[in-house]
Amino acid sequence: MEFIQRVTDFLTTNVVERGISIGGEQIPFMVIILLGIGTYLTLRLGLVQIRRLGHGIAVATGRYDNPEDEGDVTHFQALTTALSATVGIGNIAGVALAIHWGGPGALFWMWVTAALGMATKYSEVTLAQRYRVREHEGEWAGTVSGGPMYYIERGLGPKWKWMAVFFAFVLGITAFLTGNGIQANTVADNLLTEFSIPKTVSGLVTSGVVALVILGGISRIGRVTGVLAPVMAVVYVTGAMIVLILNAGDIFPTFGLIFREAFNPTAGVAGTGVGAFLVTLMWGVRRGLFSNEAGGGGGPRPPPRGQSRRSRSRRGSWRSWSPSSTRS
Repeated sequence: MEFIQRVTDFLTTNVVERGISIGGEQIPFMVIILLGIGTYLTLRLGLVQIRRLGHGIAVATGRYDNPEDEGDVTHFQALTTALSATVGIGNIAGVALAIHWGGPGALFWMWVTAALGMATKYSEVTLAQRYRVREHEGEWAGTVSGGPMYYIERGLGPKWKWMAVFFAFVLGITAFLTGNGIQANTVADNLLTEFSIPKTVSGLVTSGVVALVILGGISRIGRVTGVLAPVMAVVYVTGAMIVLILNAGDIFPTFGLIFREAFNPTAGVAGTGVGAFLVTLMWGVRRGLFSNEAGGGGGPRPPPRGQSRRSRSRRGSWRSWSPSSTRS
């Protein structure tokens, strides 16, 4: 654990946090690159997140499903599988952290990040669909695989295979740590705090339930998430609606506060002057990038497994609105 902590600290300092300092606030190069790419793709693709939104919803709801198409799961199951890995701690605790440290205006910048991330996600998934691979031999014969590691090698050429391998390795580590470790630790910590259930017990139960699902392969994962994700969404939205109804008189004033604080943060909430604005901006952007995963490489993995032999951009259309759905 000590070694892992040292590696994590090194990467945090030299990759995640390294950037330029403006107004006393550090703006990481990683954030600049991700937002820059999102902005470029939004303009280059002609606001694709708006133009293709209706078509994406039609695809996700099954209008174009065909059991005879190549793939392992339906469009909807591929979507719920991807959303199940995206929606989590960052969408609840992450928002609270952004507001706590960056003020109410941080919410606005989370929304902006999600909007730009839609174009990035569209591009990621379209590439994953374009360069997906159907296995013809061995125990995986008949299945479909895809994702960034595939389109790096097949799109850029064999000379870039080293990058594809490196990406797959790093993504595997990310899946265990930020993808699952944070979620499992939060569940165990809450159960210990609220119900005095030992972390060992909650960890064994959680891992056992997860194993029952993932050991069945992508087909079982798709079937389970196809049920759980909608239920989760209904419970979450219902709870949010109840809160909104009980506080209906504060809805419009709160929107006004968010937009006002986004560009003119209250002194003391997030510093003063330009520094206050940048603190609000960066907390919103950081939390937004963490929770919607646009540009992170994890989102394009499930969609290529979906049944499709039609337009590659069709898959990108429905997957592009996941960043905004995780922020709504």
